[in-house]
Amino acid sequence: FPHSIHIGRAIEDVSDEEILEALGGETIHIVCGGPPCQGFSVAGLRNANDPRNKLFKQFVRIVNLVKPWYFIMENVPGILTISKGTVKEAILKEFHKIGYSKTSVKILEAASYGVPQYRARAIFVGNRFNEKNPYPKEIYSGDQQKPIESAIMDLVDVQRNPEINHEWTKHTKEYENRIAKVPPGGSLYGTYKDAFKRQRLGEPSMTIKENHGGTHIHPTLNRVISAREMARLQTFPDSYIFEGRMKRVMWQVGNAVPVLLAEHIALALRPSLKKIKANSRV
Repeated sequence: FPHSIHIGRAIEDVSDEEILEALGGETIHIVCGGPPCQGFSVAGLRNANDPRNKLFKQFVRIVNLVKPWYFIMENVPGILTISKGTVKEAILKEFHKIGYSKTSVKILEAASYGVPQYRARAIFVGNRFNEKNPYPKEIYSGDQQKPIESAIMDLVDVQRNPEINHEWTKHTKEYENRIAKVPPGGSLYGTYKDAFKRQRLGEPSMTIKENHGGTHIHPTLNRVISAREMARLQTFPDSYIFEGRMKRVMWQVGNAVPVLLAEHIALALRPSLKKIKANSRV
């Protein structure tokens, strides 16, 4: 993104003055973000005192500072139930205090919007005009959803190629033999709750993530899926090349919002932005 303004530091270390100077007085229509979700995830420890849970307050700080028309904040569904819902209520209260009293949250399933992956996410939307927040309508359901093979099977015979992020964890022959025995939907390890599972054909993939190089197992090959295959399942175009070592690439891809899901959220919001502009309310 050569024309973007990028500040590559921890958000806590970026001052209000620096942000305002970078914006140069521009009106900000939307602020998007996703605070770290490890403390909220059902796959994690769900620790209400995890310091990473506090980073949503940094998001609130930015929204309060630049006062966008709307904001969109993404997280895992577990954020709605942790500590019996008190975290969710704290988030809504924080936004209410800074003038976004109509903040709402809805769980959206990425597979319902053309993403070849099951990936439910909690999407918070808020605005400062007391308007009802729009969300995209479900497009695909059941058999209409895109199966995993629609995204990655053309890469079956493609050799390892770091230039396009088509890399995966190298396995020993013994490890490959163990993977070969894993059935669709089964896991290589009985002690892991949600890792090293064999993907199933004929349906969207399981939620992809980086797990110390142990991404889910390919549906037909005896290896884990590659970083490029992960990116395909997140609907990134092949022209989007990720930088860094393989595991860092997998980490970036695994933490990302699926491109198509983000697009549909944006398209649902666009009529509201046009309406606000047409009514000259700002």
